[in-house]
Amino acid sequence: MKFAKLIFLFVLTIAAIGCSKDDDNGPAPYEYTKDNLTGTYKITFFESREVETVNVSGFDVVTTTSSIGDTFNVSSVFASNNTVTIDGTYRITETVTQGSQSNTETYIVDIDNETSGYSANAATAELTIDGSTYKVSNFNPTGFTISLSETTTEPNGDNSVYTEELRFTKQ
Repeated sequence: MKFAKLIFLFVLTIAAIGCSKDDDNGPAPYEYTKDNLTGTYKITFFESREVETVNVSGFDVVTTTSSIGDTFNVSSVFASNNTVTIDGTYRITETVTQGSQSNTETYIVDIDNETSGYSANAATAELTIDGSTYKVSNFNPTGFTISLSETTTEPNGDNSVYTEELRFTKQ
């Protein structure tokens, strides 16, 4: 009986030593690289916001423009030759607010096979399209999100802060 217990403890010890934490690491993360970016995507989300502050006779006048996209039928092809081609339509609802006054209008954006250059910087998780540099987040095999934030200050002190977010789903 002692021999059976000894064998059982030996097998249990071998099993415990043989199983380590790094056996269960799972698949490697899907990395943001140019090769992984290359492909066809649908744009599924667009939002932007611009806050402009202009000094008029010593008073700051703040104008906020918010744009929200919907009804997307837009494809984006990121080619291996560093070009992106965008084609399709979507609707924008734009609200301009100044003080307590706001105005909302809706219009259709029609992009007809527009081609621009792009560069992917994996080290900084950035995507530059036609001179605008976006931060890339949530990059995975099914899509990704890009966001942009730009602040501009004029010599006279007027400034604007612009933010934008787009989401892409891989086809």
